[in-house]
Amino acid sequence: MNYKRHISLFLLLLISFKMLVVPFIYLDFELRKEYIIQNLCENRFKTQLHCDGKCYLAKQLHKVAEGHARDEAQKQSDTAKRVMQEIFEAPVPDFPTPAVAYSHSDSFSLFSSSVQKGFLSKPVMPPIA
Repeated sequence: MNYKRHISLFLLLLISFKMLVVPFIYLDFELRKEYIIQNLCENRFKTQLHCDGKCYLAKQLHKVAEGHARDEAQKQSDTAKRVMQEIFEAPVPDFPTPAVAYSHSDSFSLFSSSVQKGFLSKPVMPPIA
């Protein structure tokens, strides 16, 4: 019982981490704003732009957005592949041959003669295009 609680807390932590990435980026930006303005900002030598590190923040947010989009596209691609494999690459079921023996004395002599000739001895399969 205790291990289930640990697993559920771990999964909750993973989910919350994925949801809180963007607020963490904003928090990191606010905490290290002076360092970012002085060292990481692309426009630090162009003081007339008054960028104040917003270019760095925009790049970080863009990276996260691209990562989320890439992950979502990968999930959709994997789902589409799995569906296509299930639909088109599923093994064709082997239908058993009917094991019913008919004699010529039956009232269905036309049907029984075709079974004896082998006409219906194989399962009916759809045409392969």
